[in-house]
Amino acid sequence: MSPFAPDEDTRARFASRWVRLGDPAPGTLRDARLQLHWALQLLSAFGDCFVPHRPDFSHSSVTWSPERRAFLSEHTVDASSLRLGLQPGQFAYRLFGPGTSRSGAFDLRNRTRSEAASWLREELEERFGAAARAFTTPEPEIPAHPVGVGAAYDARLAELAEVERWFHDSSLLLEAVSAAEEGASPVRCWPHHFDIAVLINLDSGSDPPIEVDEARSVGIGMAPGDDSYPDPYLYVSPWPYPEAEALPKLPPPAYWHTRDWTGAVLTAEDLVGDGDERAQATRAASFARAAIAGSRALLRQ
Repeated sequence: MSPFAPDEDTRARFASRWVRLGDPAPGTLRDARLQLHWALQLLSAFGDCFVPHRPDFSHSSVTWSPERRAFLSEHTVDASSLRLGLQPGQFAYRLFGPGTSRSGAFDLRNRTRSEAASWLREELEERFGAAARAFTTPEPEIPAHPVGVGAAYDARLAELAEVERWFHDSSLLLEAVSAAEEGASPVRCWPHHFDIAVLINLDSGSDPPIEVDEARSVGIGMAPGDDSYPDPYLYVSPWPYPEAEALPKLPPPAYWHTRDWTGAVLTAEDLVGDGDERAQATRAASFARAAIAGSRALLRQ
């Protein structure tokens, strides 16, 4: 069901899984996005405490589960096989595992970060005993919000559900990219920046091997808003950054962002437009195809 397949039937099946975006409007999501960003830090802390560390820090990353409509931490590798989940549409935490088992929900509404951490410690003590004392909650360096200094979570469910839809649709697109592009990473959501992304390593087959941080690459993802754009946007970013004058034209409404970082951008306003599910899915896939192809061409020069 890849949007990169040459036949229309396959592209149509991809579009059929897309959930329409735009209600509520992108400009209304900023507070919900910030509260989710803070809530996600508990998942990152869980991975940092209980998942074996990896050089790329992916042990503290999270994934998106379309089936559970949840962000999921990496899972513990012992017999417990636990993952901590955050379900944006319900604004609730759950522990998942082992197998299909799951804990009761911890509803974040009108609760604080401290209360959430206490709930998690109690759940972990039931499963790990004294080993649960390894869990700590560091103070993250992320955009400020009152919940970060003790205020209760109070985001509206309608806006939370819309942020969830942005991650759901973006994960569909990115899973297709990961499957279609040689050298592509798994789809991961990075809690520090709160984007969901895939990295395509263009030097993955080099002999001798090239270190990942020195390799040519193309990053593609979705950020629900940040310092560059307050509302959600799709991006495709070549590395090393090309000179601005070398950037090729993109099919409108996409354009090149060149301040602080370089990448092709499709904003929420331009993606949502007046289109239905199929129009939005087609627009997102067309952007991804053109921007990845343009980035590859730039890095071959």
